[in-house]
Amino acid sequence: MYLSFSAVDYRLNPVLRKACKADIPKFCHGILTKAKDDSELEGQVISCLKLRYADQRLSSDCEDQIRIIIQESALDYRLDPQLQLHCSDEISSLCAEEAAAQEQTGQVEECLKVNLLKIKTEMCKKEVLNMLKESKADIFVDPVLHTACALDIKHHCAAITPGRGRQMSCLMEALEDKRVRLQPECKKRLNDRIEMWSYAAKVAPADGFSDLAMQVMTSPSKNYILSVISGSICILFLIGLMCGRITKRVTRELKDR
Repeated sequence: MYLSFSAVDYRLNPVLRKACKADIPKFCHGILTKAKDDSELEGQVISCLKLRYADQRLSSDCEDQIRIIIQESALDYRLDPQLQLHCSDEISSLCAEEAAAQEQTGQVEECLKVNLLKIKTEMCKKEVLNMLKESKADIFVDPVLHTACALDIKHHCAAITPGRGRQMSCLMEALEDKRVRLQPECKKRLNDRIEMWSYAAKVAPADGFSDLAMQVMTSPSKNYILSVISGSICILFLIGLMCGRITKRVTRELKDR
């Protein structure tokens, strides 16, 4: 089974170590504390950084390096030691044909995402949910979706800066816009992702404002949710305005006495 040693142990990747020298102790201190000096970390530190990438918490240099690692492992599941560790049975039973392919193009990860409801092992399910979270943060780390939507990104989202969910939000807006015609495969994949994200949101609630905002932007009920939020803000503003006027009037009457 092919596996890069630098994907197993971050210490064997000097570029990553330098780029993430502040992020690793900040976010992955617990993993480093448990690991022995001479032990292989089995991709745990990189997995930890990938989660922070999805949460958009990494420094820019570290984010660039982790994006490359996620893109490479998204194409070839064998470069993700944690996925292999926790999903080996599921890959064998659900995605054997994709795993046996000579050229890996992201089909194994796609197979696991499509079969998410069939996955019974909690740790494997968690790994797949993390992959979905990463794809929401950056469409470039979702090779199957990115390939399907490459033309639509070029036509409708070229002016949008990649990363942090911006181009994904652009595609979602295009999907809802009746005047925009997306490529059939892109439209299908986006609708598939919406279903996956809806399920992921139920079993792994948003943890942080950025994650919550992305869940709203990629929700099929986005317009309704935004309308309710806007309406609530307007009502609170009007209530605050009225209370301010009443307080001013009462203060003036007390002074007049």
